[in-house]
Amino acid sequence: MKNNIIILGGGQAGIYAAREIRQNDTESNIKILSEENLLPYERPPLSKDFLLDKKNEDDLYFHSIEVLKNENIDFENVLINKVDFEHKKLFSKNEDVYTYDSLLISTGSDSKRLSLDNNLNDDVYYLRNLEEAKIIKEKVSDKNKITIIGGGFIGLEIASSLSQLQKKVTVIEIGNQLMGRIIPKQIADLVQNTHIEQGNEIILNKQIDKIIKKNGIYEILLNDNSIIETDFVIAGIGSTPSVKLFENTNLKLDNGIVTNQFCETSIKDVYAAGDVCNFYHPFYERNMRLESYQHAQNHGICAGKNIAGVKTEYTSIPWMWSDQFNLNLQLTGICDDYDEIIARGNDINNGVIYFFLKNKIIKGACGLGIAGKVGRDIRITSKLTEKNTIVDKQILLDQNQKLNKLIQKQ
Repeated sequence: MKNNIIILGGGQAGIYAAREIRQNDTESNIKILSEENLLPYERPPLSKDFLLDKKNEDDLYFHSIEVLKNENIDFENVLINKVDFEHKKLFSKNEDVYTYDSLLISTGSDSKRLSLDNNLNDDVYYLRNLEEAKIIKEKVSDKNKITIIGGGFIGLEIASSLSQLQKKVTVIEIGNQLMGRIIPKQIADLVQNTHIEQGNEIILNKQIDKIIKKNGIYEILLNDNSIIETDFVIAGIGSTPSVKLFENTNLKLDNGIVTNQFCETSIKDVYAAGDVCNFYHPFYERNMRLESYQHAQNHGICAGKNIAGVKTEYTSIPWMWSDQFNLNLQLTGICDDYDEIIARGNDINNGVIYFFLKNKIIKGACGLGIAGKVGRDIRITSKLTEKNTIVDKQILLDQNQKLNKLIQKQ
Protein backbone atom coordinates (compact mmCIF):
# COMPACT_ATOMS: atom_id res chain seq x y z
CA MET A 1 0.00 0.00 0.00
CA LYS A 2 1.35 3.43 -0.97
CA ASN A 3 1.53 5.71 2.08
CA ASN A 4 2.63 9.27 2.69
CA ILE A 5 5.51 9.15 5.16
CA ILE A 6 6.78 12.44 6.55
CA ILE A 7 10.00 12.81 8.52
CA LEU A 8 10.07 16.01 10.55
CA GLY A 9 13.71 16.95 11.08
CA GLY A 10 16.58 16.74 8.62
CA GLY A 11 19.37 15.45 10.84
CA GLN A 12 21.15 12.14 11.09
CA ALA A 13 18.26 10.14 12.57
CA GLY A 14 15.94 11.45 9.86
CA ILE A 15 18.16 10.61 6.88
CA TYR A 16 19.00 7.13 8.16
CA ALA A 17 15.32 6.45 8.82
CA ALA A 18 14.36 7.62 5.32
CA ARG A 19 16.89 5.37 3.60
CA GLU A 20 15.91 2.40 5.78
CA ILE A 21 12.24 2.90 4.94
CA ARG A 22 13.10 2.96 1.24
CA GLN A 23 15.06 -0.29 1.54
CA ASN A 24 11.94 -2.00 2.91
CA ASP A 25 9.26 -0.05 1.06
CA THR A 26 9.80 0.92 -2.57
CA GLU A 27 6.32 2.37 -3.11
CA SER A 28 5.46 4.89 -0.38
CA ASN A 29 6.13 8.60 -0.65
CA ILE A 30 8.90 9.75 1.70
CA LYS A 31 9.41 13.43 2.45
CA ILE A 32 11.92 14.97 4.86
CA LEU A 33 10.98 18.41 6.20
CA SER A 34 13.94 20.32 7.60
CA GLU A 35 14.24 23.76 9.19
CA GLU A 36 17.82 24.01 7.94
CA ASN A 37 18.27 24.80 4.27
CA LEU A 38 20.98 22.13 4.12
CA LEU A 39 21.09 18.44 3.35
CA PRO A 40 21.65 16.20 6.42
CA TYR A 41 25.23 16.52 7.67
CA GLU A 42 27.55 15.20 10.37
CA ARG A 43 27.67 17.30 13.53
CA PRO A 44 30.60 15.80 15.52
CA PRO A 45 33.27 17.39 13.25
CA LEU A 46 31.83 20.88 13.83
CA SER A 47 33.67 21.30 17.14
CA LYS A 48 36.83 19.57 15.91
CA ASP A 49 37.93 19.13 12.29
CA PHE A 50 35.68 21.87 10.89
CA LEU A 51 37.01 24.51 13.30
CA LEU A 52 40.54 23.34 12.52
CA ASP A 53 40.00 23.48 8.73
CA LYS A 54 40.71 19.77 8.42
CA LYS A 55 37.21 19.32 6.94
CA ASN A 56 35.19 21.75 4.88
CA GLU A 57 31.42 21.99 4.50
CA ASP A 58 31.24 19.56 1.57
CA ASP A 59 33.00 16.88 3.65
CA LEU A 60 30.18 16.92 6.23
CA TYR A 61 27.19 15.87 4.12
CA PHE A 62 25.99 12.28 4.47
CA HIS A 63 24.64 12.09 0.91
CA SER A 64 24.28 14.26 -2.16
CA ILE A 65 20.91 15.40 -3.46
CA GLU A 66 21.41 12.92 -6.33
CA VAL A 67 21.45 10.00 -3.86
CA LEU A 68 18.13 11.14 -2.38
CA LYS A 69 16.63 11.62 -5.85
CA ASN A 70 17.77 8.16 -6.92
CA GLU A 71 16.05 6.68 -3.86
CA ASN A 72 12.95 8.82 -4.46
CA ILE A 73 13.25 10.66 -1.13
CA ASP A 74 12.00 14.26 -1.19
CA PHE A 75 13.80 16.88 0.88
CA GLU A 76 12.22 20.25 1.63
CA ASN A 77 13.36 23.23 3.65
CA VAL A 78 10.32 24.40 5.61
CA LEU A 79 9.43 25.62 9.10
CA ILE A 80 6.51 23.67 10.59
CA ASN A 81 4.71 25.67 13.27
CA LYS A 82 1.57 23.62 13.93
CA VAL A 83 0.59 19.94 14.12
CA ASP A 84 -2.83 18.32 14.04
CA PHE A 85 -2.33 14.72 15.10
CA GLU A 86 -6.05 13.95 14.96
CA HIS A 87 -6.27 14.75 11.24
CA LYS A 88 -2.65 13.80 10.47
CA LYS A 89 -1.67 17.22 9.17
CA LEU A 90 1.33 19.52 9.54
CA PHE A 91 1.13 23.25 8.86
CA SER A 92 4.02 25.46 7.78
CA LYS A 93 4.72 29.06 8.63
CA ASN A 94 3.70 29.87 5.05
CA GLU A 95 0.37 28.05 5.58
CA ASP A 96 1.28 25.04 3.43
CA VAL A 97 -0.39 21.81 4.59
CA TYR A 98 1.33 18.41 4.68
CA THR A 99 -0.75 15.26 5.17
CA TYR A 100 0.79 12.03 6.40
CA ASP A 101 -0.12 8.41 7.03
CA SER A 102 2.99 7.86 9.18
CA LEU A 103 5.04 10.58 10.85
CA LEU A 104 8.58 10.34 12.25
CA ILE A 105 9.68 13.16 14.56
CA SER A 106 13.46 13.60 14.58
CA THR A 107 13.77 17.25 15.53
CA GLY A 108 16.88 16.73 17.68
CA SER A 109 17.82 19.02 20.53
CA ASP A 110 18.55 22.70 21.20
CA SER A 111 21.37 24.32 23.14
CA LYS A 112 20.52 25.44 26.65
CA ARG A 113 20.96 29.20 26.86
CA LEU A 114 22.56 31.30 29.54
CA SER A 115 20.18 33.63 31.34
CA LEU A 116 21.82 37.06 31.24
CA ASP A 117 20.15 40.14 32.67
CA ASN A 118 22.05 42.89 30.86
CA ASN A 119 21.18 42.42 27.17
CA LEU A 120 24.29 40.41 26.38
CA ASN A 121 22.48 37.33 25.08
CA ASP A 122 23.65 38.04 21.52
CA ASP A 123 27.25 38.30 22.73
CA VAL A 124 27.38 34.65 23.82
CA TYR A 125 27.84 32.05 21.07
CA TYR A 126 26.73 28.42 20.90
CA LEU A 127 27.72 25.52 18.65
CA ARG A 128 24.88 23.19 17.72
CA ASN A 129 24.68 23.42 13.93
CA LEU A 130 26.77 24.26 10.88
CA GLU A 131 25.70 27.89 10.73
CA GLU A 132 26.77 28.46 14.35
CA ALA A 133 30.09 26.70 13.67
CA LYS A 134 30.72 28.98 10.68
CA ILE A 135 30.01 32.06 12.79
CA ILE A 136 32.35 30.97 15.59
CA LYS A 137 35.06 30.06 13.08
CA GLU A 138 34.88 33.50 11.50
CA LYS A 139 34.51 35.50 14.72
CA VAL A 140 37.45 33.91 16.59
CA SER A 141 39.89 34.46 13.72
CA ASP A 142 40.96 37.84 15.13
CA LYS A 143 40.34 37.07 18.81
CA ASN A 144 43.04 35.99 21.25
CA LYS A 145 41.42 35.28 24.63
CA ILE A 146 38.40 32.94 24.45
CA THR A 147 36.28 31.86 27.43
CA ILE A 148 34.15 28.74 27.25
CA ILE A 149 31.36 28.32 29.77
CA GLY A 150 30.73 24.62 30.42
CA GLY A 151 33.23 21.78 30.80
CA GLY A 152 31.31 19.04 29.01
CA PHE A 153 32.23 17.28 25.76
CA ILE A 154 31.30 20.13 23.43
CA GLY A 155 33.01 22.82 25.51
CA LEU A 156 36.22 20.80 25.84
CA GLU A 157 36.30 19.86 22.16
CA ILE A 158 35.99 23.54 21.21
CA ALA A 159 38.66 24.39 23.80
CA SER A 160 40.98 21.78 22.28
CA SER A 161 40.43 23.09 18.74
CA LEU A 162 40.87 26.76 19.64
CA SER A 163 44.01 25.99 21.65
CA GLN A 164 45.45 24.34 18.54
CA LEU A 165 44.67 27.60 16.72
CA GLN A 166 46.96 29.33 19.24
CA LYS A 167 44.14 30.94 21.23
CA LYS A 168 44.36 31.51 24.98
CA VAL A 169 41.41 29.48 26.27
CA THR A 170 39.71 29.51 29.67
CA VAL A 171 37.06 26.91 30.56
CA ILE A 172 34.65 27.66 33.43
CA GLU A 173 32.78 24.67 34.86
CA ILE A 174 30.18 24.88 37.64
CA GLY A 175 30.87 21.32 38.87
CA ASN A 176 33.83 19.88 40.73
CA GLN A 177 35.14 17.98 37.70
CA LEU A 178 35.00 18.10 33.92
CA MET A 179 32.33 16.07 32.07
CA GLY A 180 30.86 15.49 35.50
CA ARG A 181 27.63 13.61 34.88
CA ILE A 182 28.96 10.53 33.14
CA ILE A 183 32.76 10.35 33.26
CA PRO A 184 34.80 8.81 36.13
CA LYS A 185 36.69 11.52 38.01
CA GLN A 186 40.02 9.76 37.44
CA ILE A 187 39.56 10.03 33.67
CA ALA A 188 38.18 13.58 33.92
CA ASP A 189 41.33 14.56 35.81
CA LEU A 190 43.56 13.07 33.09
CA VAL A 191 41.69 15.09 30.47
CA GLN A 192 41.99 18.21 32.62
CA ASN A 193 45.74 17.70 33.00
CA THR A 194 46.13 17.45 29.22
CA HIS A 195 44.24 20.71 28.69
CA ILE A 196 46.41 22.46 31.27
CA GLU A 197 49.60 21.04 29.70
CA GLN A 198 48.45 22.46 26.35
CA GLY A 199 47.98 25.92 27.89
CA ASN A 200 44.24 25.99 28.63
CA GLU A 201 43.05 27.34 31.98
CA ILE A 202 40.43 25.20 33.73
CA ILE A 203 38.28 26.77 36.47
CA LEU A 204 36.08 24.38 38.47
CA ASN A 205 33.43 24.90 41.16
CA LYS A 206 32.62 28.43 40.04
CA GLN A 207 29.37 30.09 39.02
CA ILE A 208 29.03 33.15 36.82
CA ASP A 209 27.35 36.06 38.58
CA LYS A 210 27.51 38.58 35.75
CA ILE A 211 29.04 39.35 32.36
CA ILE A 212 29.88 42.99 31.59
CA LYS A 213 30.97 44.41 28.24
CA LYS A 214 33.51 47.26 28.29
CA ASN A 215 35.02 48.67 25.10
CA GLY A 216 34.65 45.38 23.26
CA ILE A 217 36.14 43.34 26.13
CA TYR A 218 34.04 41.12 28.38
CA GLU A 219 34.47 40.89 32.13
CA ILE A 220 33.08 37.68 33.62
CA LEU A 221 32.44 38.07 37.35
CA LEU A 222 32.54 34.75 39.23
CA ASN A 223 30.89 33.97 42.54
CA ASP A 224 34.22 34.20 44.39
CA ASN A 225 34.50 37.83 43.17
CA SER A 226 37.29 36.96 40.72
CA ILE A 227 37.10 38.43 37.22
CA ILE A 228 37.99 36.83 33.89
CA GLU A 229 38.72 39.21 31.03
CA THR A 230 38.04 37.80 27.58
CA ASP A 231 37.56 38.76 23.92
CA PHE A 232 34.90 36.17 23.11
CA VAL A 233 32.42 33.97 25.01
CA ILE A 234 31.14 30.54 23.97
CA ALA A 235 28.67 28.51 26.06
CA GLY A 236 28.23 24.76 26.03
CA ILE A 237 25.98 24.07 29.01
CA GLY A 238 23.90 21.16 27.76
CA SER A 239 20.83 20.76 25.61
CA THR A 240 17.11 20.23 25.72
CA PRO A 241 14.97 18.11 23.36
CA SER A 242 13.29 20.12 20.59
CA VAL A 243 9.65 19.56 21.57
CA LYS A 244 8.19 23.08 21.73
CA LEU A 245 5.99 22.35 18.70
CA PHE A 246 4.28 19.52 20.61
CA GLU A 247 3.82 21.06 24.05
CA ASN A 248 0.09 21.77 23.70
CA THR A 249 -0.79 18.48 22.02
CA ASN A 250 -1.68 14.98 23.22
CA LEU A 251 1.82 13.70 22.51
CA LYS A 252 3.35 12.33 25.72
CA LEU A 253 6.40 14.35 26.74
CA ASP A 254 8.82 13.78 29.61
CA ASN A 255 12.39 14.97 29.02
CA GLY A 256 11.68 14.50 25.34
CA ILE A 257 9.12 12.52 23.38
CA VAL A 258 8.34 9.30 25.21
CA THR A 259 8.66 6.21 22.99
CA ASN A 260 8.68 2.47 23.48
CA GLN A 261 11.37 0.09 22.22
CA PHE A 262 9.82 0.22 18.73
CA CYS A 263 10.16 4.04 18.44
CA GLU A 264 6.38 4.37 18.79
CA THR A 265 4.99 7.41 20.59
CA SER A 266 1.75 7.71 22.56
CA ILE A 267 -0.09 8.58 19.31
CA LYS A 268 -0.82 5.94 16.67
CA ASP A 269 1.27 6.19 13.48
CA VAL A 270 3.57 8.76 15.07
CA TYR A 271 7.17 7.69 15.73
CA ALA A 272 10.22 9.49 17.11
CA ALA A 273 13.97 8.90 16.94
CA GLY A 274 17.28 10.41 18.01
CA ASP A 275 18.10 13.18 20.50
CA VAL A 276 14.45 14.23 20.87
CA CYS A 277 13.41 10.87 22.39
CA ASN A 278 13.09 9.61 25.91
CA PHE A 279 13.00 6.00 24.76
CA TYR A 280 12.58 2.67 26.53
CA HIS A 281 15.67 0.46 26.39
CA PRO A 282 14.75 -3.21 27.00
CA PHE A 283 18.30 -4.16 28.02
CA TYR A 284 18.43 -1.60 30.83
CA GLU A 285 14.67 -1.85 31.48
CA ARG A 286 14.25 1.91 31.73
CA ASN A 287 13.71 5.03 29.68
CA MET A 288 16.67 7.19 28.70
CA ARG A 289 17.57 10.08 26.42
CA LEU A 290 20.86 9.96 24.54
CA GLU A 291 22.73 12.43 22.37
CA SER A 292 25.35 10.74 20.26
CA TYR A 293 26.28 10.08 16.65
CA GLN A 294 25.80 6.32 16.87
CA HIS A 295 22.49 6.57 18.70
CA ALA A 296 21.01 8.99 16.16
CA GLN A 297 22.03 6.65 13.35
CA ASN A 298 20.88 3.38 14.91
CA HIS A 299 17.67 4.81 16.37
CA GLY A 300 16.81 6.28 12.98
CA ILE A 301 17.37 2.91 11.31
CA CYS A 302 15.18 1.19 13.92
CA ALA A 303 12.40 3.75 13.42
CA GLY A 304 12.65 3.29 9.66
CA LYS A 305 12.22 -0.46 9.96
CA ASN A 306 9.15 -0.12 12.18
CA ILE A 307 7.53 2.49 9.96
CA ALA A 308 8.06 0.15 7.00
CA GLY A 309 6.34 -2.66 8.92
CA VAL A 310 9.46 -4.58 10.00
CA LYS A 311 8.85 -4.86 13.76
CA THR A 312 12.21 -4.24 15.41
CA GLU A 313 13.24 -3.59 19.02
CA TYR A 314 15.87 -0.96 19.69
CA THR A 315 18.56 -2.77 21.68
CA SER A 316 21.79 -0.99 20.70
CA ILE A 317 24.25 -0.56 23.57
CA PRO A 318 25.00 3.18 23.93
CA TRP A 319 28.37 4.33 22.64
CA MET A 320 29.91 7.76 22.29
CA TRP A 321 33.30 9.38 21.93
CA SER A 322 35.18 12.65 22.26
CA ASP A 323 38.46 13.69 20.63
CA GLN A 324 40.48 16.36 22.44
CA PHE A 325 44.06 17.15 21.40
CA ASN A 326 45.64 13.71 20.79
CA LEU A 327 43.30 12.01 23.27
CA ASN A 328 40.39 9.77 22.39
CA LEU A 329 37.74 9.22 25.05
CA GLN A 330 35.12 6.48 24.56
CA LEU A 331 32.10 5.51 26.60
CA THR A 332 29.95 2.41 26.21
CA GLY A 333 26.87 1.34 28.12
CA ILE A 334 25.56 3.09 31.22
CA CYS A 335 27.94 3.96 34.04
CA ASP A 336 25.47 4.91 36.78
CA ASP A 337 24.17 1.50 37.91
CA TYR A 338 26.94 -0.68 39.34
CA ASP A 339 28.23 -2.40 42.46
CA GLU A 340 31.92 -2.51 41.51
CA ILE A 341 34.45 -0.51 39.48
CA ILE A 342 37.53 -2.14 37.96
CA ALA A 343 40.40 -0.13 36.49
CA ARG A 344 42.51 -1.42 33.59
CA GLY A 345 45.78 0.40 32.99
CA ASN A 346 47.16 3.59 34.54
CA ASP A 347 48.87 5.31 31.63
CA ILE A 348 47.01 7.15 28.86
CA ASN A 349 49.82 6.31 26.43
CA ASN A 350 48.65 2.70 26.62
CA GLY A 351 45.04 3.47 27.50
CA VAL A 352 43.06 3.53 30.74
CA ILE A 353 39.61 1.95 31.06
CA TYR A 354 37.19 1.89 33.99
CA PHE A 355 34.61 -0.92 33.94
CA PHE A 356 31.31 -0.57 35.82
CA LEU A 357 30.04 -3.99 36.91
CA LYS A 358 26.83 -5.22 38.46
CA ASN A 359 26.55 -8.88 39.48
CA LYS A 360 29.82 -9.53 37.57
CA ILE A 361 28.30 -8.22 34.32
CA ILE A 362 29.71 -5.08 32.65
CA LYS A 363 26.99 -2.43 32.52
CA GLY A 364 29.26 0.28 31.15
CA ALA A 365 32.86 1.32 30.58
CA CYS A 366 34.78 4.52 30.00
CA GLY A 367 38.22 4.60 28.40
CA LEU A 368 40.84 7.22 27.55
CA GLY A 369 44.02 6.96 25.58
CA ILE A 370 46.18 8.35 22.82
CA ALA A 371 44.11 8.02 19.64
CA GLY A 372 43.43 4.36 18.84
CA LYS A 373 44.51 2.86 22.17
CA VAL A 374 41.13 2.07 23.76
CA GLY A 375 38.87 1.59 20.74
CA ARG A 376 39.29 -2.17 20.37
CA ASP A 377 38.73 -2.91 24.07
CA ILE A 378 35.66 -0.65 24.18
CA ARG A 379 34.18 -2.47 21.14
CA ILE A 380 34.74 -5.82 22.83
CA THR A 381 33.22 -4.44 26.04
CA SER A 382 30.05 -3.44 24.16
CA LYS A 383 29.69 -7.04 22.94
CA LEU A 384 30.23 -8.41 26.46
CA THR A 385 27.56 -6.05 27.79
CA GLU A 386 25.12 -6.96 25.02
CA LYS A 387 25.53 -10.68 25.73
CA ASN A 388 25.26 -10.29 29.54
CA THR A 389 28.62 -12.04 29.90
CA ILE A 390 29.79 -12.83 33.44
CA VAL A 391 33.40 -11.66 33.29
CA ASP A 392 36.66 -12.77 34.88
CA LYS A 393 37.80 -9.70 36.82
CA GLN A 394 41.46 -10.77 36.67
CA ILE A 395 41.41 -10.49 32.87
CA LEU A 396 39.82 -7.04 33.11
CA LEU A 397 42.52 -5.91 35.55
CA ASP A 398 45.50 -7.22 33.57
CA GLN A 399 46.31 -5.09 30.52
CA ASN A 400 48.59 -7.86 29.26
CA GLN A 401 45.59 -10.15 28.78
CA LYS A 402 43.36 -9.55 25.76
CA LEU A 403 39.68 -8.90 26.45
CA ASN A 404 38.58 -11.15 23.60
CA LYS A 405 39.47 -14.07 25.93
CA LEU A 406 36.24 -13.20 27.75
CA ILE A 407 34.25 -13.70 24.56
CA GLN A 408 36.01 -16.99 23.81
CA LYS A 409 35.15 -18.25 27.32
CA GLN A 410 31.40 -18.15 26.61
